[in-house]
Amino acid sequence: MGIPRIDKTREYMFNEAWGKIDNNVIITSRNSEHSYKLDDFANKKKLKFFNPVIGTWQTCTYVQPEEMFDVWYITEAVDMK
Repeated sequence: MGIPRIDKTREYMFNEAWGKIDNNVIITSRNSEHSYKLDDFANKKKLKFFNPVIGTWQTCTYVQPEEMFDVWYITEAVDMK
């Protein structure tokens, strides 16, 4: 399962992008091109990033610090798990 085409029409700073992240929103770093989302699991939010090598979402514990100071893209997705 892949991710939808990244919407690069608008750029956001990290704090704005992070404020919009949820189950149906993917944020993507322009710097690294890594995509992140939050998943609900057992009433807890888990941060995940899309690993293109294995083609699926993988749990991670943090966003790379160098990504935080660059521009982000926000992409809305439907029925994304």
